[in-house]
Amino acid sequence: MEVISGEEFQTMLYSNVENTISSFIVESSTPLNIDLEKVDLFITFSNLEFKGKNIHFNNHKKECIHRFRFEKCLFESNVFIESSFDDLSFISNTFNCDKFHISKSNINVLEFTNDEFAFPNIKPNIFKKGNFNIYNCNFNSIFWLKNVQFIKGASFDISSVNFNDGFYFDSISLDQIVFYNCNFSNEFRCDSLYNNAQFRECTFSSLTNFISYSNSNLSFLNFESCNFLKLTKFNNYHVHSLRLEDTTFSDKVSFQESNFDIIKIERSIFEKTVWFDGIQINQFYNCDRKTLRIIKRELASSHNQIDYLRFKAYELKAYKSEVDKNNLNRKDALILYFNEESNNFGLDWTKGLFFIFQWSYLFYIFYIISYSYYVTDINCIPKIDTFLVNYLKFLNPFSFLKAPIEDSENYFLPFLFFMFGKIFISFGIYQTVQAFRKFGVNGG
Repeated sequence: MEVISGEEFQTMLYSNVENTISSFIVESSTPLNIDLEKVDLFITFSNLEFKGKNIHFNNHKKECIHRFRFEKCLFESNVFIESSFDDLSFISNTFNCDKFHISKSNINVLEFTNDEFAFPNIKPNIFKKGNFNIYNCNFNSIFWLKNVQFIKGASFDISSVNFNDGFYFDSISLDQIVFYNCNFSNEFRCDSLYNNAQFRECTFSSLTNFISYSNSNLSFLNFESCNFLKLTKFNNYHVHSLRLEDTTFSDKVSFQESNFDIIKIERSIFEKTVWFDGIQINQFYNCDRKTLRIIKRELASSHNQIDYLRFKAYELKAYKSEVDKNNLNRKDALILYFNEESNNFGLDWTKGLFFIFQWSYLFYIFYIISYSYYVTDINCIPKIDTFLVNYLKFLNPFSFLKAPIEDSENYFLPFLFFMFGKIFISFGIYQTVQAFRKFGVNGG
C-alpha cells in the first residue's frame, strides 16, 4: 500500500468528494488533528493503516453530525474522538494502540463488530483504570458490542454516559469493565466473559439481563449504590463473586438457578419479590451471615421449603465458622458442633445414624473397660457373641436404667459411661427423626 504523511491524509480528507478513502498507510511523526468541520458528513475508511503517535477527531459544533465507518483498518496510533456522530461504526478493525478514547460526544449509534483490541503497550501504572475510555457522552440509539476480541489486559472505563436506547454486550471477553454514574434508559443486556465488572452509582431504568457462561469461575461482579427500576434477571448466571452494596431493586429480581462461589448483600433493598429458587452458593463459609439470612428470608416468604432449609443450615454453618474462628461463645460452639455432627443442621439423617453408632460404641468400650478395672477380672470381658448382644442392649433407648451387665450398676465409672451413652443415643435418635422430618410443615 502507498504510504502518505499525516498532512497528505488531511488534505485528502478535507477535499474528499467520493466519500471513501481506502488502501493507504498514514504515517505521522506528530499528533494528527482532524477538524471534522472541514470533512464531508458521510465517509467510509477501509483498509487504512494509521501509524504514529495520536490521531484526534474533533468538532466542537454539536449541530454537525457525521457518519463515519471504519472497515478493516489498523490503528497503531492512539485514537481520541471528541465529536458528535449520527453513526460511528468500526467493522473488523485491529487496534494495536495504547488508548482508544471517546469523550464529550453525542453519538446516536456506536457499533463495534468483529474488531480486535490488542493494546500491546498498556502499562497499568500509567493508565489508571484501563485503555478504552468513554465518558460524558450521550448515546441516543443502541450501543452494541458483538464478537469483539480483547487480549489479556484490555479493559473498559465508562463514566457519566447516558445510554438512551438499549445496551448490549454479546460474546465479549475482557479483563475489566467499570461503569460509573451511567444511566441505562432502555434494555441492558450483558452476555460476556470478564474478570472484573463494576457498576457504581448507575441507574437501570428498564429490563436488565445478565447472562454468563458456566466456566466464568474467576470473575467478579460488583454493584455499588445502583438503582434497578424494572425487572432484573440473573437467571442461570455463573460468576465467582457477586457483591451488592447500597443497591436498590424497585421491581422484581430473579436469581433462579444461578451459581456463585461467593455472594455478599450489604445494605441493599429489595422492594418486591426476589426469586432465589435453585440458587447455588459453593463457598457459603466465605459468605457473611447477613447475606445468607436475607436469602433464607426471601426463600421462606416464597414458601420454598427445600432451599429454605438449605440456607438455614448455611447460616448456622457460617455462624459456627465465625464462633470457632473468633472464640466467641464456647457454649454456642458446643451446640453448633453437635448439631452439625448429628444431622448436618437437619439436612442429613444418615449423619444421625452414624452419630448414634459412633458415640454409643465409644461409651460402650469405656463402659466395658471401666467395669473390668473395678472387678479386676479380665475374664469378665464378654466373648464376641455376648459382647455384641450387650452392645445392642446398650443401644436400646428404652432400657435407660437397666445396664447390659447388671452388676455394673454398682460401680461409678461404668454406670457413668452407661448414662452418658444413653444420653448421646437419645440425642442421636432425636436428631435423626428431625432430619427425616425436614420436609414437614415446619421443616422439622
